[in-house]
Amino acid sequence: MGAKNLVKVETRTETALRESTQDVKGQIISFAWHLKKLGRSEATIKTYTKYVQNIGKYGNLNDPESIKLAIATHFKDRNTKRLACCAYDAFLKYLGISWEKPNYKTEHKRAFIPTDEEMHLAINTGRKRSVIFSMFLYETGARANEAQRLEWTDLDQERNKVTIKASKNGNARIITISKQLMNMLFSLPKKAKTVFPKASPNTRQVSFRLRMKNLARVHQNPRFLKIHCHTFRYSKALREYDKTKSILHVKKILGHKSIMTTQIYVELYEEIYGDMKPENYICETASTVKEAKKLVEAGFDYVCEIEGEQLFRKYK
Repeated sequence: MGAKNLVKVETRTETALRESTQDVKGQIISFAWHLKKLGRSEATIKTYTKYVQNIGKYGNLNDPESIKLAIATHFKDRNTKRLACCAYDAFLKYLGISWEKPNYKTEHKRAFIPTDEEMHLAINTGRKRSVIFSMFLYETGARANEAQRLEWTDLDQERNKVTIKASKNGNARIITISKQLMNMLFSLPKKAKTVFPKASPNTRQVSFRLRMKNLARVHQNPRFLKIHCHTFRYSKALREYDKTKSILHVKKILGHKSIMTTQIYVELYEEIYGDMKPENYICETASTVKEAKKLVEAGFDYVCEIEGEQLFRKYK
């Protein structure tokens, strides 16, 4: 008799757990639709729902205090903790529940910049479409999700121009690419509206990481493990700053909304190359086109415009 009762208790417990799991899944699906109706991007919806699902493994989604403990305990760094809090905060707003959101400040990590040889190998590994995708990121400095949305109508083959659509955190811009890359793009089959169809951004990045693991193994160089899709964007920023010494130019190329974001790349350039100190420059200003022309002819590079005056500089 006791054994039968124990079986009944276990059955009721399993049923309750199953129903609870189904309730959570239903909440997350409804949450995803809520975000979609708010106009959130597909990337944001996927990220937020993924974080809420992960959080739910360690705490009760309807109990903010247990979730605070789960985030503090089970998430590694401040950046992932901050994103987890943002996702859960959006989830609670959907449920109509208030909480005291933890304050995890963004942890800025210095970007890894490969050598030219390492970058060349990283670009030219994988199948044809993967190589072209990497080359596109390298030449344009586009984010991976921006490249993913590239359409055939965004390519101007005659002028070698490509239009990068604005992402959530950036501005739209037009970038000049090499004739070689343009020809490579048009060598791809036009089976969809977009140039790089089928694979989701996450799938493409997972595939890229696998290729970097293979390079690290073949070349016995663990530095390849530190290369990811965004590394091409870092490289583009440093190359453009090296060429122009203009932070405004780099800001435009990368599509940054704030110049403070671009400043991170300038500081990175200075750390790596170490020769961009003000004392190494002669600075001049120009108020007219004639004055600016003379400075350019004398070897000065344009920097920016402040209060109607154009600033130029060159090495001493």
